[in-house]
Amino acid sequence: MISIVGAGPGDPGLLTLAANKRLSEADVILYDALIGDEILQKANPSAEKIYVGKLYKDGQNQEERQNEIHSQFLLLSNLNRKVVRLKAGDPMIFGRGAEEVRFCKQHNLNYEVIPGITAGIAGASLTDIPITERGKNGMVLFYTGQRKEEMFTDLDAVVSVLKTGSPVIVYMGLNNLPFLATALCVNGIEKSMPVQILSEISNPGQKHYSTNLGEVKSFLEKNSPEMPATIFIGANTERI
Repeated sequence: MISIVGAGPGDPGLLTLAANKRLSEADVILYDALIGDEILQKANPSAEKIYVGKLYKDGQNQEERQNEIHSQFLLLSNLNRKVVRLKAGDPMIFGRGAEEVRFCKQHNLNYEVIPGITAGIAGASLTDIPITERGKNGMVLFYTGQRKEEMFTDLDAVVSVLKTGSPVIVYMGLNNLPFLATALCVNGIEKSMPVQILSEISNPGQKHYSTNLGEVKSFLEKNSPEMPATIFIGANTERI
């Protein structure tokens, strides 16, 4: 069995019961960069732990890295090992879970997916930010703040959601946030639109920074939020 497991945002107390069970049973754990020691300590003491993570600008070729993980799936399955592929957050939210599920299906591997709490939802609850609220907004958009050829994908959709009063939660977007703020303002979003930056969600170093679109650049020149950081943009993203 290959268990593709979401480890949540970092606090081991936010692991699901199913995730804890799979860790305790695992023969091998393939774990990501954001998995802390406290979570790994919950694993079967005899389990082999193999780091397969990546960090921002660490120089790895992402296709090669992912292919190596897939090769491990095949090798360990042939050895009848119980494998936990341990991923931060939820496997299906910006976590390459889809690629790994497709690989398992294509090669007839026995697999399962264990959901995890994604950072956007955890951050909202831990900081009293209601990302949906009766009578105020009826949706929330998860968005990756990465650029291709200096352009943001689906920017029109982001603008449309913000104009409804609903929030946009931006993953992996801290380095590009000044560019995103400028692009949103150019496309009709008010400079006064609130921006919340949640750093190291659920971990002991968790911090909450508040600014607005028009002041993002100057704010980041004076402050250095730690990664990983998740960004909340929207009229209704201020704390209760």
